[in-house]
Amino acid sequence: MTEKWRRYETLMIFGADLGVEGTEALVQKVRDYITQDGGRILKTERWGLRDLAFELKGHSRGYYLLLEYAGLPRVATEVDRKLNLIDSIVKFQSVKLAEDVDPATLPETEEIVAAPELKTAPMPEPRDSDEGARAEGEESGDSD
Repeated sequence: MTEKWRRYETLMIFGADLGVEGTEALVQKVRDYITQDGGRILKTERWGLRDLAFELKGHSRGYYLLLEYAGLPRVATEVDRKLNLIDSIVKFQSVKLAEDVDPATLPETEEIVAAPELKTAPMPEPRDSDEGARAEGEESGDSD
């Protein structure tokens, strides 16, 4: 009886200090971990260098990479084990997307997505609560 495959996705944050060559080498190393154990990479999303919401392991910026792949359960177990051993990976999380996946139904070619840069609006200046209440009272036409 053949074991059914599963679909997974793993989001990784690499340290920003790796540089372009170091990041590319690490991305290729992670991709090799998946394919060496018989897995198939379905999608690669390079989110690029981003500010972290809070400092992680002394890093305030990180390179984000999302990989979606399929394989036997041992593939994800082995990938997670190996990712834990790499110091340049600040954080990662793997999620099982589907069970009992037939490898014949999976796409043969990998989808590569380069996510666009995020456009963020500037944060509004904080208002003094008294000033805000006073301004609202003036706008509504309240006068004494």
